[in-house]
Amino acid sequence: MKNTCILLLLLTIISCNRDKKEKINTVAEPQSVKIDSGSLLFESRSTVAFYKSNGYKTVWIKENNRKALIDLLLNADKHVLNPSSYALKKLIFADRDYTTMPYKERVKADALFTKNFLKFAKDLSHGRVNPKKYYGDWEPILREINFNSLLTQAIYEENFEKAVERLLPKNEYYKGLKESYFVYYNKEKDTLLDLSAAQTAKIKKKLFYLDDLKSRNFSSEWDDESTEALKNFQRRHGISVTGNITPQTLRELNVSLQDRIEQLVVNLERSKWIPDDLGENYVLVNLPEYKLFYYSKGTLVETHDVIIGKDSRRTPVLSSSFSNLVINPTWTVPPTILKNDLVPQASTNRSYFANHRMTIYNSKGQLVDPENWNPENAKNYRYVQNTGNLNALGLIKFDFPNKHMVYLHDTNNKSLFDRSDRALSSGCVRVKNPFGLAEKILEAEQSAYTRAKLDTLVSRKSTKYIALKKKVNVHQLYWTAWKNDQGVQFRNDVYNLDKGLYKKLSKS
Repeated sequence: MKNTCILLLLLTIISCNRDKKEKINTVAEPQSVKIDSGSLLFESRSTVAFYKSNGYKTVWIKENNRKALIDLLLNADKHVLNPSSYALKKLIFADRDYTTMPYKERVKADALFTKNFLKFAKDLSHGRVNPKKYYGDWEPILREINFNSLLTQAIYEENFEKAVERLLPKNEYYKGLKESYFVYYNKEKDTLLDLSAAQTAKIKKKLFYLDDLKSRNFSSEWDDESTEALKNFQRRHGISVTGNITPQTLRELNVSLQDRIEQLVVNLERSKWIPDDLGENYVLVNLPEYKLFYYSKGTLVETHDVIIGKDSRRTPVLSSSFSNLVINPTWTVPPTILKNDLVPQASTNRSYFANHRMTIYNSKGQLVDPENWNPENAKNYRYVQNTGNLNALGLIKFDFPNKHMVYLHDTNNKSLFDRSDRALSSGCVRVKNPFGLAEKILEAEQSAYTRAKLDTLVSRKSTKYIALKKKVNVHQLYWTAWKNDQGVQFRNDVYNLDKGLYKKLSKS
């Protein structure tokens, strides 16, 4: 509603100035003028860089270009951006008076058009929030776009639609989320909240409202069609598919339309932080879904359950490529676990080291007896857990370069995969049936190692490194909403990131 009021105000301004249009059009378009670099002293670096690349001269001399940009920003909501984020009122007046402005004012107006285009371009292509700065443990891969060149070309060709097409993310997440956003945004107000299991007629109406139930049969009788509709709803929300109105199902049914819209908005923002092409062969871990997917040449080949980092030790969002597999890995205790787990426990009970089959080394690489271990200097030691079934990493590890010292691995506690909430690790991702995944990665690498050879290596109980050619990418991502061939999908926000991001987007 707020955006609509702003648009109406701006359109009123345009309307009020129509009577001046003929007079303005009779004034010849000004020639481009040189800009004193000192005039741009208070402009952003990106704005200054644009004018430097264009020989420090005004560029918005054609009325068509100015009006095209204003129209683009007025309709920014078509791209789920907020028109009020841009200086539209100032731009409209600057467009009206551009031809008659004195030199300094015209330079200022020219820079204003440039600044707003560059902001829109970055908002549309890279997002409004820098996830690296905002989260710290989020490593985005932003598309390489030369915004200066793009704007120069749009002005020269008087074609801003072409520029927008270049800016739009091309990945399937963006396309599906944007489409889903407008479906939900255009729904009528949701009045079916606070539902209980006994309200079967209202539950059927809600399923119809959410496009899971296809017919308008809203009687209180629960039939096969109702059960199938509920199953579809459960699938779309990651709930155990029973066809029964469980407490978890009710919780998801009672989520408001506004909450779902906000969920779509934040995930649409995240879709701008990934590359358009995830690779020919890649592993995708969706953290809120507790799932790992292996794709080869665009086809889903395998799905694995995973255990991710607990909220206090979040699994980072990143992209990389597998560098090697480690059979029968040892485990070196990382700093976080050293500080929060090992030191507190081992300080009160030195048998901790023997119970965890752990060896201590000093800075010279010499063995240290647990009785001689000094907890006050705990950081000066290296702690290595021996190989075997009891090793925290299990029997195989998947390495890939990253700044967070994380990797995929097997586990010695497979019973945890039976849980539905699996944010339990210290940051690394534990994979169910990891050797099945290893087999597929080795096939993509065209490696001579087969499953039988891997089993032989495991039986030898010694550590073996298998170098990879980095032909398989790995993406650890965070989607609480997306669209696939089964419809719009929603998952629990396991790290409670959605609300904070939506609040920040609302202010930008």
